Formats: sequence, structure tokens, C-alpha cells
Amino acid sequence: MNLFRRVNSHTEQGRDRTLQKEEETSREAYMNFQICSGNHEEAGVTKKKDIISFSKQAARNSICYLLLYPKDNSPALKIPMKTQGNCDTVYTVGIQGLDWKNYDYNFEINGEEVTDLYARKITGREVWGDEARRPKELKSEPFIPQKEKRKMEQLQGKSILAEKRQKEENHAEKVKSSFYFSDFKWKDKVYEGVKKEDMVIYKLHVRGFSMGMPGNGSRRGTVEAVERKLDYFKELGITTLLFMPMYKFEELLLLDKSKQQTQRKDLINCWGYTVGSYFAPKASYLGKGNNPDNLKRLIQKMHEKQMECILEFYFPRKINPHLIIDVLRYWNREYHVDGFRVLGCPAVAELLAQDSRLSGCKLFFEGFSEDLAQDRQRFGPSLFTYNEEFLYETRKMLNRQGGSIYEFACQMRRQQECQGYVNFIAENNGFTLWDVFSYEHKHNDQNLEENRDGTDWNCSANCGQEGISRRRQVNELRRRQVKNALAVIFLAQGIPMLWMGDECGNSQRGNNNAYCQDNEIGWKDWKRTAASRQLISYVERLSGLRREYPMLRSAHPFHLQDYNNKGCPDLSYHSDGAWKMDFGMNRGFLGMFYFGAYTGQKENLYIAWNFQTVPQKFALPGGMKWKLLLNTAAEPAVLEQPGELGHIREFQAEEQSVCLLMGEVFSEKKPRKRRRKPEESADSVKGEKQ
Repeated sequence: MNLFRRVNSHTEQGRDRTLQKEEETSREAYMNFQICSGNHEEAGVTKKKDIISFSKQAARNSICYLLLYPKDNSPALKIPMKTQGNCDTVYTVGIQGLDWKNYDYNFEINGEEVTDLYARKITGREVWGDEARRPKELKSEPFIPQKEKRKMEQLQGKSILAEKRQKEENHAEKVKSSFYFSDFKWKDKVYEGVKKEDMVIYKLHVRGFSMGMPGNGSRRGTVEAVERKLDYFKELGITTLLFMPMYKFEELLLLDKSKQQTQRKDLINCWGYTVGSYFAPKASYLGKGNNPDNLKRLIQKMHEKQMECILEFYFPRKINPHLIIDVLRYWNREYHVDGFRVLGCPAVAELLAQDSRLSGCKLFFEGFSEDLAQDRQRFGPSLFTYNEEFLYETRKMLNRQGGSIYEFACQMRRQQECQGYVNFIAENNGFTLWDVFSYEHKHNDQNLEENRDGTDWNCSANCGQEGISRRRQVNELRRRQVKNALAVIFLAQGIPMLWMGDECGNSQRGNNNAYCQDNEIGWKDWKRTAASRQLISYVERLSGLRREYPMLRSAHPFHLQDYNNKGCPDLSYHSDGAWKMDFGMNRGFLGMFYFGAYTGQKENLYIAWNFQTVPQKFALPGGMKWKLLLNTAAEPAVLEQPGELGHIREFQAEEQSVCLLMGEVFSEKKPRKRRRKPEESADSVKGEKQ
């Protein structure tokens, strides 16, 4: 043991002499700045007055250097880093007087060059993001067409795709950490965010959303292009933008999908659900100059328009949870991000919700413990569930694929005081909304995995013909089904979420896993047709209805009973008989009556859901004068002026349609409260889920 200590001590002394000699060499060669002690208490790069400190964690007895790259392409500076005090795993160095605007940097740990985990800015190796800098032969579409796929042969032990990847790697600029000290002046200090019940979410991919825009030139694929469409979002009624990963991730992935692990394929990673430089915005999204202030400008403009920004982050399972906290706190503090959706790393909800800074942000998870959800006082306002059950239950009903009208009813009124539920029928991971009614099977051949990737359980239908159709009857049914689906999203009690392009009938040609499609398949189609304009107008009016009638967006759960003695239950179910509902397995229709008195309104609402392929009559509560607000079987679906129906007691909905009626009490008498039999429950069905 003593011998070991002496040898180890001798090694350390030798290492220190080497580092000292190299430091003296650096000082002699570069007299425009001074090397001094660094700050080992803060990770990455910190600046205090004219001293910039660099800090990097590494194993004990590592050989660590700071690599400074002058932007004039002169030789890099190699500056030794040391440990300080009792902290023998954090290596630091300080530089006084460094003109940081003229340098990039990396670290070298035991001979291996690495970027700074805490870098606020990353440059280099943007494969599909910087179109102007790519060689001519690489400007073609990043997927291999079928005809080229057939020609794929092994060439000198490498596939054509591997050869292409190697060309891109050779051309790409070395990845470097860059300095970022911002003097951006924020003007959104008074912004308080959007209430849960008022939220309407639009999920998008920065590049996929904007690459197909006409006339945006170099701004396409960047946050500047998104900024130009903020008024478009406002007209749609969007309050919240949910961005897919915007941190620095690698576009190039080397994936092995073979069970024998003998074939390797190179694919373009567009979505970014991988590890990366979590503190740095993706350079290609920032636009000209790779300036993070462009992202800040976008978020500030969003706040000025009373819109909020939510970012997605993927973290692997084996990661220090405190790093997750550091990352999210930084984005909230530096970029004024309003909330985060955290994927990959489980069991971090409580840790994040308890953080003093993050507890004020909106936090989205696939799920979390009920105990945490019930702690309303501390966490309730900040916790949101990404409700995937809504997707499958509603798809099954819409496409008549064994869905339960009871489960559908539960999803339509799913709401809690202590958390928010995000409802969606389509998102990036799966079919687009149009493709849900255009493709019965996935068509992922362009992903070069022989259509094995992506889920096979889509609960989708093709409405009579697989894929693109010129048959008028098929397309009319698809448009009606899309309108039905949008009505389901906006009329449900949770928070509606649209996937990029679903407001205008965007298609991905049946691809339900377009993670590698940086082309027209994965881009939003901005071409304006009569059909797309009708859908956009329909979404605008749907969101208007949701704003106008609070009962459609109540922040409080419905009790299915008249708990305040107002004359009717707050929500009741009906069918072909008033105040009667059969939740049998084969039922394909449902009437939902919202009593406005419970939300402070004189008007009442009745939604007739008819998923059957035949018309259906619905019985209406008596004592009211009815008007028609919405009928998805007509055009326009949302009437500019409500249609007068009069004192009717029965309404017929066309096949596969959704109708919304507004009822006004036409006498001073309250609606007659139906006398229930003792054995009947208030919610019309025993054992219904709350």
C-alpha cells in the first residue's frame, strides 16, 4: 500500500511538472491574455468581469486540457486544466482578458476531444440544417428512393448509405463548443401564462413546419419562419406551442435493426429524440449567424401575443436527475420557456415538481403517481398528463373498430382539479389526422426498414380506398371524418392538441414513423386548396365555440348530478329517449347535455355523437328553444349564424356526424327535474369511472 502511494505520488508529480511546462509554453506564445485559477463550483463556462472560467468533470488523475480554436483558423491553443482544493474530479482553468468572440473551445480528456456538456452554443457538423454549405451531391433528398434502393450493393464492404454518410462526415465541420454571453433585453416580465382550461396546444417540428413555406428563403427551417406564423396560430385559436427537441442533437444516426446485427443502415434523425448538448439550441434552427437571441426573440413575441412555449426534452434512463433539473432551470431562466415535456427518464416528475423554480412551470409527463397529482397546493397547477388513452378510444369509435361508447364518454369528460389532460388523436409518433382515415395499414418503405418500423396497431381506416383517391365519395367521407375527429378534440373536457398540419389535412403518405423523412413526407404542406382552406376555417370556428361556451372547457370535473339543486345535472347522457342511456357494447351514438347554470350561463348545450353508418334520432330535454351551432355533415360545419330549430323534442343526426345544439329555457320555470327510480344512479350507469 505504501509502495502504491509512492508510485502514485510520483506519477502525480510528473504529471504536474508536465502541465506546468505546457502552461508556461502557452503563456509565452500568447501574451494577450493571462491564465489564472478557475471556478470549480460551477460547471461549464462562467464569466465574472474579465475572467472566463472553464470547468469540466472527469475521473481522478485524468489529463485534462482546454482547447481554444481561433476563428481565423490559426493553430489551436492547448491549455492544461487542474483540480483545486479537495475537489479532485473537477478540472478548471481561468483566463483573464480573453477575446471570447474570436474563439471556440472544446476539452481534451486523456487524449479524447469532447465538447462541453454545459455549452450554451454549439457549432459545426450540421448535416441537413445548413443547406448552403452542403456540397452539391448532398443537396438531394436525404432518403433513398425505391429505384436506388434496389441497386444497393455492397461496395468494398460498405453500403451505398454508409458511403453517403462518410461523405457527409468528411465534409462536416468539427463540432465545437462556443461562447454565448447574451445582452438580450427581455420585455415579458408581466406575462403570467395561460390557464389550464383556456389552453389549446399546437405541436410542431421547427424544420418540418417551415421548410415547405413559400417565399421564406433562408428563413425556412428556422425559428424566424415560425415567428412569421404567430398570427396564423392566433387565428386558429392556439395558445400554446409545443416544440419537438430544439437542443443540439445529431442528425446522423447509425442504427442496427437486424436481429443478427450484420447489416447497418444510416438514417437521418429529424426528430431529435436522442441525447445531445442539452444547454445549446440547435444551430440550424437559429437561422443566419447561429444566434440564440433569435429563439429568445420568438418566445418574447409569443408572450406578447399571450402564447406560451413548451419544449420537449429526451433524457436517457441512466442519467443524473440533477442534470435534468440544471437543464430545465437553465432554459426557463435564460429563454423564459414556460414548460417542458420530459421523455425517456422515468420517475422524475416529483423531483421536478418540487424544484423551487420548475414548480412554477408546466410539466408534461406520460404519467405520474396519484399521490403527487393529489397534492394540489404544491404541484397541481403545474402537472399535465399526455393522455394517449384518448387517442385510441376515440379512434376506435370514429372508425367503428370495437370501441366502447362508455369509454368514449369517460374520455370526453375526463378532467381533474389537480392536473391537466392533453387530448389528441394524432401526433408525430403515428399517422397524421388525415392519414387516420386514408390508410388502413402503415406505409413506411421510405424508411428503408422494409416497413417493419412503426406501430401496426393504428385503429385507422381508409374509407374505401387505400391511400390517395380520386373518388369523390371517398374524399367526402374522409373530410367528414376529419371534421368529426377535430370536433372530438375541441369538445372534450381536457386540453385539445393539434399535430402540425392536421388543421389543413396534411398527409405523410401513410408513413406512421416519419422520424427520418426530412422531405415533403415529413414537412407540412403549405399549398392552399379549397379543401384545406375549409378545414382551417373549421378549426378557427371550433376554437371560437370552445372560447364562447365555458362548459366545453370547464376546469372542474363534472359530477353527473344536480349537486347544487339547479334543476338539472351538470352533465347528463341521453339517447333515443331523453334522460335514458344504454352503454351497451354495440352502441354507436351518445347524447351529452351540459346544463349552463353550473358554469354561469343561461344557454345549455347538447352534443349528438353519431358514429353509426345510418342516421340516428336523439331525444332532447324539454322546455327549451333549440338552435343548431355545428353539423359536420354540412358545409360550413360551424354555422355563422345559429340555425333556428324551435321547441323540438327530437333531433336527427346524419350518419357519421357530430352536431352541437344550443338550448335556451323559454319560460321562467326551471326544466322539470325527472323523478328517478330508487335503483337508478345519478350518472345513469352504475359503477361509472369518475
